[in-house]
Amino acid sequence: MKGQAVDLGGGVFKKRLNKNLHRSIILAKGGRYWIYAYLFAKKDRDNIDSDELEDFRTLAKAYAVLTGEQVERLLKDRDLTEICHGDEEKK
Repeated sequence: MKGQAVDLGGGVFKKRLNKNLHRSIILAKGGRYWIYAYLFAKKDRDNIDSDELEDFRTLAKAYAVLTGEQVERLLKDRDLTEICHGDEEKK
């Protein structure tokens, strides 16, 4: 993951976006997928609270055990949306 990110443990990362104006909570799925779970403006709140962090860790564990086929199904059903980076083509 490029840019400034903080590992919050349990597959949860906080990443700075848009010239440090926004934050995202990202869940890692075995290093293969990055799932943007929550976005917020730095001006609206400083951080997530400890209860939210625990919930994101629980969610990260659930995503970690998904198979590739299950992820593809979530994409097909639009429960997840794939975001491709720049010139990268959707695989």
